[in-house]
Amino acid sequence: MVPPSSLGLNMKDHTAADDYDLIRQCLDGDTDKFSFLVERYKSMLFSLAYRMLGDQDAANDMAQESFISAYVGLKNFHYGSKFSTWLYQILMNKSRDYLRAGKNKVSVDEIAELKSDPKATPEEAASSHQTSDAVQKALDGLPPEYREVIVLKHIEELDYHEISEILGVSVSALKVRAYRGREMLRKLLEEAGMNHA
Repeated sequence: MVPPSSLGLNMKDHTAADDYDLIRQCLDGDTDKFSFLVERYKSMLFSLAYRMLGDQDAANDMAQESFISAYVGLKNFHYGSKFSTWLYQILMNKSRDYLRAGKNKVSVDEIAELKSDPKATPEEAASSHQTSDAVQKALDGLPPEYREVIVLKHIEELDYHEISEILGVSVSALKVRAYRGREMLRKLLEEAGMNHA
């Protein structure tokens, strides 16, 4: 499975009310409706987990565990919040636990292959793959609190207010982390022989 470039790919096709309706149906006993939520958000969760962990298998595991936790804790969901934000919170906590446990050792071979542009020459495809590998390795080199903000803000393109809700950190602190994280990422990419961040 290739991680999508953005979490927002299928997010515009429904509203929060659609999610709330599915959640209510699940809580009323129609538990099969949860599969619609899984289908709707599985790419989003995998993408975020992959960017946080840099490992395809670990990302799949974290996404699955997050859906299980969401299903078990569905009665604790607060209407008025976005279901996607709640899932982000669950996934970020699981990813932090995974990283704290020291399971974030990733070899270059474990980084998922990127989907190549079918019109690209073999040289262009190889260059794109090398660039993406270098970016993922640089992300892996960031401390988790900086990696989280960089992934959520600059890769997944969330706004600071949603990131604040997900991470439980003030917007001003997030902006500082984003700035520092970008600087660290730029240095790591320069060390890897890339001239841009």
